[in-house]
Amino acid sequence: MQLPVLDRLILSAQRPSRYAGGELNAVHKDLAKARVKWALAFPDTYEVGMSNVGFRLLYHALNERPDVACERVFMPWPDLERALKAEQQPLFSIESRAPLAAFDVVGFTLQFELCYTTVLAMLDLGGIALHARDRKREDPLILGGGPCTYNAEPVADFFDAFVIGEGEEVVHEISDAVADWKGGRASREDLLWLLAEIPGVYVPSLFRPHYNEDATLRAYEPLKPGYDNVVRRVIPDLNLVPQAEKPIVPFMQTVHDRLPLEIQRGCTRGCRFCQVGMITRPTRQRDPNDVRRIAEQGLEATGYEEVGFLSLSAGDYSCIDGVLEDFFDELGPENIGISLPSLRTETMSEKLAAQIKRVRKSGFTVAPEAATERMRRVINKGNAEKDLLHAVDTVFGAGWDLVKLYFMIGLPAERDEDVRAIVKLSAEALRRGKKLNRRAEINVGVSTFCPKPFTPFQWDPMIPLEETLRKHALLRDELRQLGRGYRDLHVKPHDARQSALEGALALGDRRLSSAVLHAYGRGQRLDGWTEHFNLDAWREAFAEAERRHGVGLAFFAHREKGERETLPFDHIDCEVTKPYLWKARMGALREAQVPDCAYGEEICTACGACDYEVVDTLVYHPEDYRRQPARAAEPLPAERTFLRVRYAKEGVVVALSHLETMTALLRTFRRAKLSIPHSQGFHPKPKASFGPACPVGTESRAEYLDLELFGRQEPADVARRIRERLPEGFRIVSCEELQPGGESLSRTIRGLEYRVELPEGAPDAATRLAEFAAAGEAVVLREREGKDPVRIDLKKSLERLVAAGPREIRFTLRAGENDAVARPSELLSALFGAELTRPGAARIVRENAIFGTPAA
Repeated sequence: MQLPVLDRLILSAQRPSRYAGGELNAVHKDLAKARVKWALAFPDTYEVGMSNVGFRLLYHALNERPDVACERVFMPWPDLERALKAEQQPLFSIESRAPLAAFDVVGFTLQFELCYTTVLAMLDLGGIALHARDRKREDPLILGGGPCTYNAEPVADFFDAFVIGEGEEVVHEISDAVADWKGGRASREDLLWLLAEIPGVYVPSLFRPHYNEDATLRAYEPLKPGYDNVVRRVIPDLNLVPQAEKPIVPFMQTVHDRLPLEIQRGCTRGCRFCQVGMITRPTRQRDPNDVRRIAEQGLEATGYEEVGFLSLSAGDYSCIDGVLEDFFDELGPENIGISLPSLRTETMSEKLAAQIKRVRKSGFTVAPEAATERMRRVINKGNAEKDLLHAVDTVFGAGWDLVKLYFMIGLPAERDEDVRAIVKLSAEALRRGKKLNRRAEINVGVSTFCPKPFTPFQWDPMIPLEETLRKHALLRDELRQLGRGYRDLHVKPHDARQSALEGALALGDRRLSSAVLHAYGRGQRLDGWTEHFNLDAWREAFAEAERRHGVGLAFFAHREKGERETLPFDHIDCEVTKPYLWKARMGALREAQVPDCAYGEEICTACGACDYEVVDTLVYHPEDYRRQPARAAEPLPAERTFLRVRYAKEGVVVALSHLETMTALLRTFRRAKLSIPHSQGFHPKPKASFGPACPVGTESRAEYLDLELFGRQEPADVARRIRERLPEGFRIVSCEELQPGGESLSRTIRGLEYRVELPEGAPDAATRLAEFAAAGEAVVLREREGKDPVRIDLKKSLERLVAAGPREIRFTLRAGENDAVARPSELLSALFGAELTRPGAARIVRENAIFGTPAA
């Protein structure tokens, strides 16, 4: 038995669940029947891409159309990338394993500049020409979206078009345009002209740059009459953004492993360093009465144990207290938690902390950004030192052990004392925290400021790498002076090497495409991952750009720009005007404060984002929220039901690890509304115990778990409820009641029976088994990271080994709780060689478990 090539490569990869697909609520359509086929591509790994709420929203929005099929594509980890190239297999989609080149549109989400080489790697692996000018009519349309498109010039040569702004509406207009174009005989260039008619779509090939003698940009010449600039798309009402009724539930743990729910979009605080706060203006809040409904609907469809209330600052959401109180009154008894990923110091209150801690105390993150009052005025942060200390007091006083603080260095007008103040302020916060909680601990993240387009600091230079390292030394010196009493204060600067490039890629023009291409040619991809980043390769790439064009890293990143200089993104209109941004920059030099304009037109700062007819600030007030009547807590029954469930793992879920299997089933039980007791403590866990782990790639008919349930439950009814909500590939075999107080699965399962079907060309099974039996000893050494190897005696681990045919064997391995228990792969390697231990080379099935009385 031999698996198809892709299945075999996936099972052989690190973390096969990245690629296996089959997740709950994923959408599967017949690509052949779709008028338009979209591939949503995220230029990073699966666990990063599936944590992006915009990526997930577009996936479901496109698939709601009956004439559109949308699938997902991610960058594989280097091991699978190498394997695909070795087997001459193209990059494929998750849902149908279709080649990337088979789609009509490939839409990349560009979240940050260091993903650019990964875009090229994905195009190359998909068999698509890297340069837009080299693509034929039958090639996919390559689109970009996300915050980087506000200055996508460094990668403009590689994309056919970009979406500027919010994409939930414009993707449908693009779909219509592509469908109409496909039905005719017009050229690819005609499609680009058609796309340029859609508001918010930027076609870079329809603009020609011109430069001055000093290498600065003179102007962009529009090549299409009337196409002088591109105005961003904005959805005026967040309530109009479609929410998936059944969001995807990944099998593997993603970076943000929770149900995402956007409660607010945009910001009007006016922090001068913050790009997203400018380009997403104005503030638009979701109706609080919809927030709870969407959350409950999403939880019911997914089984998640946590909801993420997403916003630039969840504390700014005006109805947060009432929504949280109702949420926990209703769902707290079910141990559903809330995550607020970002909080401002001044919005942290005792009431907010009390609500969040009602279920579990996840990490608390606060972002002061700057440590001195002067610098906070420079960046218009709008908070004071007393706000930070009050927030820390509140969090530690409410019982949290850990607080994470985030600061920046390298901001305009910064002095060395501002850098040292980061450690001093954090130390004061820890001193106060220790008085409230002796376990108090503070982690301090320090990143290097990078000027971004469409911010007041877009004219300012970024500090070079050497200056960043000098400031890191200041932090270390200040921390050293604190002494041993501050061992619970951890200051962790971000990797300065990556920051050094970000400024140039953020503010550069098309001449940097040669740098991106050169870095890719040197092997760069997944540059956001420290282990894959190579500063020397990038320095060489920028040197190549300077050789070809006379401009490089210093020109774009470390040079101050003049007020009248044409910037590479001046033909993009984010509706916050350039004069407003310059005025704000001058205000920073005066340390002038600008108020938040979200709560009244009388303090409008005239930034240009609102037209006051369609686009305007949309803020709800506590009185707009219809509080739900408090539900009387029902006493939990004292009686318990104990069940033993036998289940099978087949098909796609053989790619899951033991931990991923456990998570998938526990979320199934939530969807089935099983009432499971939880442990006590900061992180309550459901009372369910699982049998021995099944190796990745192994089918199983004999997986077991024990469940404890509140009240009297009928096993047949519980099994039915679970079956109705299981992901594809899981199957309930039996469900039986247990007597309380029995032995655990790990102690009563004494053996595991396996059947192995060998592939064509494998050695004769009976011959190899005879040779194995005749050998005196069969020992393998199992390597362990950071520990001594474990010596495994294969013959002592075996209870039975027989040949059931020329290419089939059956054996029973002893089960146990220690490391000395043999694995099927170790036995197969000893019998047939290492080639047959590769996942997918042979079909391995766990057929049964043997129960027995535990040894005395």
